[in-house]
Order: sequence, then C-alpha cells, then structure tokens
Amino acid sequence: MLRPDTLILVSLGFGLLLLWRRRFGAGRAVLGLVLIALLALSLTPLAPRAMARLEAAYPVPAIEGRPVAGIVVLGGGEEPTISVARAQPTVNEAGDRFLAVLAVVRRFPEAPVLFTGGSGRIHPAAIPEANVAAALLLRAGLDPSRLILEDASRTTAENARLAVELVPDRPGNWVLVTSAFHMRRAVATFCAAGWRGILPYPVDFRTAPGFRASPGLPENLGLLTLFLHEVLGLAVYRASGLAADPLPEGCLAG
Repeated sequence: MLRPDTLILVSLGFGLLLLWRRRFGAGRAVLGLVLIALLALSLTPLAPRAMARLEAAYPVPAIEGRPVAGIVVLGGGEEPTISVARAQPTVNEAGDRFLAVLAVVRRFPEAPVLFTGGSGRIHPAAIPEANVAAALLLRAGLDPSRLILEDASRTTAENARLAVELVPDRPGNWVLVTSAFHMRRAVATFCAAGWRGILPYPVDFRTAPGFRASPGLPENLGLLTLFLHEVLGLAVYRASGLAADPLPEGCLAG
C-alpha cells in the first residue's frame, strides 16, 4: 500500500514536473490539491477521529473473576534487528502489548501464554519476533513452562492459522492481546481460522476519547497510515475469506 506521506511527496514532485514542462494549469492544480491535503491533515482532527473509531471496536474488558484458559499475544511490538545489533531485547511504539500481557499473566498465574510472530517484513529480520518476545517475557519473570512460541508467521492471517495449529485443543476463554487499532482485524481473522471463546483485550491506544485538537501533520500522517492499512487489510481479508464477516456464533467469549 502506498503510504499517505509517500503519496504526498510523489504528488508534489509530479506537480513540480508539470510546472517545469510549462504545463502551468495542471501543475498548479496538482500542487493546490497537495496544499489542501496538507492543510486538512495539519489543522483538522480527521485522522485522530478515524483512528478513534477504529480503536473503539472492542472496549477493554473487565477480566477479574472471569475464567481464562489462556492468553494469546500478537507480535509487532518488537525490534528484532535492533535487538540483535544491541544485544538486548528492544520494543517499538507497540511495546504496550508486553506491559499489558505481563499484567494479565499475573492475574491468571495458571494460564499459558501463546506468542505468535515471525517476521512481518519483506526481508526477514535477523531473528523472529518470537525470540525477542521470549527474552522480554522471561526476563520479566514469566515461568518458561507457560510460554508457547510460534515464530514462523508473517501476517495476521498466519498468526491465526499457526496459533490454531499449535493449540488445537483449547477449551474455555482465551484473552487476545494486540494494539487497539489492530483488534478488529485480529478478531475477525482468528474467528475465521476456527478460534472460539476470544476475549479481546486491546492495548497500545493511539488516541484519547472525546474531541481534541489535531496533533499536527507528522502525527496525523502516522495515524492515517495505520488507519488505512487496517481498513484496507480487513477488506482484503474479508474478500479472500481470511476474516469472518459476520463473526460466527461462539467466536467471542460470553
């Protein structure tokens, strides 16, 4: 997918090229559209509001006292290449997934923790995301006997399919931990893969509830990129049968 910031730069270059070739009318029109897009992203809360709606798909559940059979954590909060280069496990802006899962595992000390994540990049990282996750969780005190690692997946669809294969017999409710903006696609994908009794536990929120002023162009471009990636990804998954629509009965925990 072409990122919004890349699209703006390409459009800017195209507009300047038109001016250089003396096609002044078309060049001014393209540059005018670029200016309007920049102003809209800089001065309006369109991107934060769109992201907030995506993040609101599933509220953070009250899990105290609920029967939990296991915990599933999706990869994406790790930096494998930096972790190898610096010889220490390193997280990125989605590292809240680890803070959340550590809090959940302490509430349910008998529940196994299934981490699913290989390499989501075109060029494979030096080590799988699962290796970094294991180092982080074990350093934080997680009992190694509770940890189940899946280190071959590259996409959300593969996360779901390979997780189901690793835990074919999974009665009860399983907490699903991932970023709030990713939760809608993750739930639909896990349901399509045959998982049942999912208890969505969104973390790593990028917006605050209610109205607020636009945070500025760089932040808005980042939010818009994430929003478009998730919305288009969910549409493609649904069209290809990788995401359930609607969710089948029993997919979500009661």
